[in-house]
Amino acid sequence: MDIDSRLIQIFYEIYRHKSVSKAAASLGTGQSTLSIGLNKLREHFNNPLFVRVGNNMEPTDLAKAIYPITVECLNHLKLINQYNVDFDPTTSNYEFKISMTDISHLVLLPQLVNYLRENAPNIRLSIVPIDADTPTKMAEGKIDLAIGFIPQIEAGFYQQTLFKQEYTVICSPFHPRLNHEMLTQEDYCRELHIDIMGTGGHYIVRNELQKLGVSRNILMQLPGYLGVGPIIKTTDAIATVPRYLSEFLESRGDIKIFKPPYTFPSYSVKQYWHSRSHNNSNVEWLRRIFFELFSES
Repeated sequence: MDIDSRLIQIFYEIYRHKSVSKAAASLGTGQSTLSIGLNKLREHFNNPLFVRVGNNMEPTDLAKAIYPITVECLNHLKLINQYNVDFDPTTSNYEFKISMTDISHLVLLPQLVNYLRENAPNIRLSIVPIDADTPTKMAEGKIDLAIGFIPQIEAGFYQQTLFKQEYTVICSPFHPRLNHEMLTQEDYCRELHIDIMGTGGHYIVRNELQKLGVSRNILMQLPGYLGVGPIIKTTDAIATVPRYLSEFLESRGDIKIFKPPYTFPSYSVKQYWHSRSHNNSNVEWLRRIFFELFSES
């Protein structure tokens, strides 16, 4: 018996989900159909491939050995399926998978969505966070495009600068002490800080302050930027955040912006894509739209 692409996909989904029922749901097929496919694979390899351990279907050593080959095979099949396919944004219902920071949810996504509703009404978006697995997922074809500051991106990826960013300091417009026009170093060291973790920019601020021997009085650490506006508006804490977030919050009347009393390096917000999708017409179109909408050049 020859193994076709459908059986390879069944193996991949069971391996990924460790569950026949979840794999069936992922493939949009019945559980009985998946079980038939798994039995064919077991017969072909003369190996159970997956054995039940508790609530999971755990791979055998043979399954672990062939899994990387199946991933590579499916990636090649995806490239073949997408090769030279004309992309018409006015009729396509493609779902783009985009990795971006939570600041981009606030600042970039509304403008992108409005553009799509007018020019590509059937296009859908799946937004995922930027994390340590983002480069791997892009290489595997699970993410079409990443937007942000991702210094860990290495060989095999393309990148294009959209705009530069610098840091600002924000506080409540009703802050009891910061009611003057300039923020001093004394102010910065005295006030309580909200620190935003889990972003590449966090390390820019932290490392620069460490080099200067400046220690912040950290009141709270947040995993992302989405909650920082309401907290700053209703407390006397301050935060060091990128300009495009501070301007967004200021436009809503939520915060007051200061120039930092220390010089922080600027950084570039870029769009990144893997070489595997470089010539895909749909991803080429999306990159062009991002550049047209958000590039400062």
